[in-house]
Amino acid sequence: MKSIPLSKLIQRSYLKSVLIPLLIVESALVGMYFTVILLITEQQMALALAQATENLKTITQQQARQLDLNIQEVSRNAGQLQRQLEYLYQQPQSDIDTDDKGTYAFHQNGALYRPDPADSSAFYYSSLHELNEDSIKKAYWSEHIEPMLQGITQINPIIAQSYFNTWDSMVRLYPPVDNLPELFGPQMDIREQPFYYLADEQHNPDKVPVWTDAYLDPLGMGWIITAMAPVYSSERLEGVAGIDVSIAELAIKVIDPDLPWQASNLLLDQQGNILAIDPQINKTLGVDVIAGQDFSDLMKKPVDRKDEFNLLSFRRDNIKAFFSDFLNTPRQSQTLDIDDRRYLVLGATVTNTDWRVVAMVDESNLYSEALTLEAQTIRIGFIAIGALLLFYMVFIYAATRRSRILSRKIAQPIQSLSRLTSDIETGHEFQLYTTGIDEIDQLQDNFKLMTVQLNERQQHLLESKLEGRIQQERANLMKQLSETDSLTSLSNRRKLDDILAREIGRTHRYDSPLSVILADIDHFKRVNDEYGHIKGDEVITRVAELLKEHTRETDTIGRWGGEEFLLICPGIGQESAMELAEKIRTMIAKESHGDELKVTASFGVTEYRQQDTVDSLVSRADKALYNSKQSGRNQVSVAR
Repeated sequence: MKSIPLSKLIQRSYLKSVLIPLLIVESALVGMYFTVILLITEQQMALALAQATENLKTITQQQARQLDLNIQEVSRNAGQLQRQLEYLYQQPQSDIDTDDKGTYAFHQNGALYRPDPADSSAFYYSSLHELNEDSIKKAYWSEHIEPMLQGITQINPIIAQSYFNTWDSMVRLYPPVDNLPELFGPQMDIREQPFYYLADEQHNPDKVPVWTDAYLDPLGMGWIITAMAPVYSSERLEGVAGIDVSIAELAIKVIDPDLPWQASNLLLDQQGNILAIDPQINKTLGVDVIAGQDFSDLMKKPVDRKDEFNLLSFRRDNIKAFFSDFLNTPRQSQTLDIDDRRYLVLGATVTNTDWRVVAMVDESNLYSEALTLEAQTIRIGFIAIGALLLFYMVFIYAATRRSRILSRKIAQPIQSLSRLTSDIETGHEFQLYTTGIDEIDQLQDNFKLMTVQLNERQQHLLESKLEGRIQQERANLMKQLSETDSLTSLSNRRKLDDILAREIGRTHRYDSPLSVILADIDHFKRVNDEYGHIKGDEVITRVAELLKEHTRETDTIGRWGGEEFLLICPGIGQESAMELAEKIRTMIAKESHGDELKVTASFGVTEYRQQDTVDSLVSRADKALYNSKQSGRNQVSVAR
């Protein structure tokens, strides 16, 4: 090994001992700093996701409940209209004045209609059946319905139209629509329309108000649903009263355009039709804006669902597959990936219609605060690293200079001593064992003597400590044996007396509750007689284990004697102690001890009373136990 000067060795050792630990510690701190940043960011993101999920779930549930309430209100309105119409049919029809011939007229296509409905209801009578004087009288008679239609429509803003359709295709509708004959044609058969036949006896045997699915209104009002109520007279279906609800108006009352985290709302039916949508999410899903769109051209199409409004018909495969699964599973929240972005999607079901109120939020909006904070803390971390590098440059320079000074202070005296000792090798024998310096020689002798004495004293001390520890362990063992039941390892009666006396004193001082439970295994002598004392000991041991398993750490359990056990329960009153005893009683009764052996136990419960002693408290619990035995065993009795 190549030797080096002592000064360099000291200098190198000094720098290593100072710089290396410092670099390791600082590197570890920097690593911990960035690790903590990442962990905190992950936790904040997880917390933000959980909070957003919970909040948006609550919002969508509230929106769904509000939609339900609105729909239930319309159902009640439809029921009222049904009852009023049936009552009207039951009244005798008086002579009707038809002198005002200008009220109704025949359209050029043959249908009877009201040319100028003004603020009253619109009217249409199909020429599918022969129109005669009786038809005109029926038209005038149906004007009795007009106040009902106006009242129901005007009282509820979500109702778009109210109408009554008879079996022979007479239609009275409010608010009015101009020129119904051109819209409906000359011979429309109302019985072929879903908003009529879905309420007939075949489809609605209960004869109660029912709802259509969402459909696009042929009159151009967009998505609507209809509450239909059949009107019967003498078991004959006279017609169907209908209330159209505008889903757009319904959504405006419920759907919130200002959801937190820039979330967006959709309203879907069970078939995936978009009934309402927040325009902010249109581009994401590839949907044209529906709000405010003109639907008048749809009158020329079949009155049915239009594929251009269905998420399951023409969208991208991943969106189609996601919403197909989302609409058919009970899960309230899922995630959807669109164009390298992940969206949290939550939904709540509108009970009466099976619609889904959907909230979609870009997860990056949830994490923006956490990611911003992470970027700021990382920036601070890099600034700190730069400051540390500058500090290390200054510190290394100062440490290097300091090491040179220190090495000179240590090396120079040793070099001088080395020069002095080099003369010994020039013909003079020199013994390293004796330095010739009184202090060093005396220190060596004293150290040697001290080492011998230290070894002797250490040996003596070890022997003394060992003997003391053996005696202490023996005393502890004897105390434990005197206070512990050998079979169950529970406290024995002597120990229980001491603990109970101490708890009574504490209860008296602090006025806190204290209860005791005295338990006795039922018919235990029969167990010993039929199964033997070994099995009896096993039963006692298992019961003791059950007592320990089902009591609190603050409770004291002990074997009071034979098959009796005492439970000392500080801090609880008589009612709680009775519940605890009942729970233990149940567990003992359920426990099997092999050989189809099951045992039960009876319990006596009491609570500390003023001036109670150990004997009076236990005596009262024993009387309660006696009552349990006399009342048939396997029960809990409370001292009175």
